[in-house]
Amino acid sequence: MAREGMDAMMKGIQEETAQTHGGKLEGLQYSLKDVDSFRRKAAAEWENDEVPVEKTAQKINDLNRYTLTFEPDAYTEGVNRTYERLREAGYEPIPNSEKNTWQDPVYKGINTSWQHTASEEKFELQFHTPDSFKAKMENHELYEISRGKKLEDLSRRDKVSTADYRDAANLLQSERYKNVKIPPGQETIGQQKIRDKLNPGVDPAYVETIRQEETKLRAENLAKAEAKRQAEQAAALQLDGPALAESQGLRNKLATKTAAPQARQNATAPRIEPLPAQSRGRGPSLT
Repeated sequence: MAREGMDAMMKGIQEETAQTHGGKLEGLQYSLKDVDSFRRKAAAEWENDEVPVEKTAQKINDLNRYTLTFEPDAYTEGVNRTYERLREAGYEPIPNSEKNTWQDPVYKGINTSWQHTASEEKFELQFHTPDSFKAKMENHELYEISRGKKLEDLSRRDKVSTADYRDAANLLQSERYKNVKIPPGQETIGQQKIRDKLNPGVDPAYVETIRQEETKLRAENLAKAEAKRQAEQAAALQLDGPALAESQGLRNKLATKTAAPQARQNATAPRIEPLPAQSRGRGPSLT
């Protein structure tokens, strides 16, 4: 599978840069875009422009997505070295996909999208520091609120301008980036972009409303994750006798089918020798 090859490639990059740049691959188990998220995207594309599901899948760059973190003082060299490795593996940045928002008050990092020059394999790659990644994850619910329809629903419910609630959400997100160190030299990478501006004069009542919605959504997301975990655990426990044997047989077949391609890939993949501590190359961006 394309995903397995990309996972292996990203693990290799992480292993190479771990000692020299503090490189770390975050959330590898989530490298495949959530099915429900893709369905929402496909449904919206069809509803708005009657775009077939197949074309939507071809257009989306983040069906597979990865996040690499580097320590601030090694960040720029780590990103540039990752660029070199990806190009050596046959990938190039998708035009206009390299977005650098380190100067943005609401989201700090570099987002890029890549495509293999000999195939249609694409993936998204975000570059963070450990602190900016932590802030991003803590802002997950606020991001959902501000990018979805929730603000419009709140606006209609409370008869408040959507812009006011968006300003409140931006202000809360920016608070978690206040102490995040901006990596030196990051301005040489990608297209500098400021997506949001802060409104310090937003009514504190609006900020409190958004804070309450964030708390509520976080509880809902945690409950969904726990329910999913329990459902998967229950399904596994129910497999007994013939069902268990059938499941094990399926696993064995899948393992047999994937082992051979992986072996071929390992046999033919060029070995990339690590560079000296000083890195070269250009850098990435953000969506």
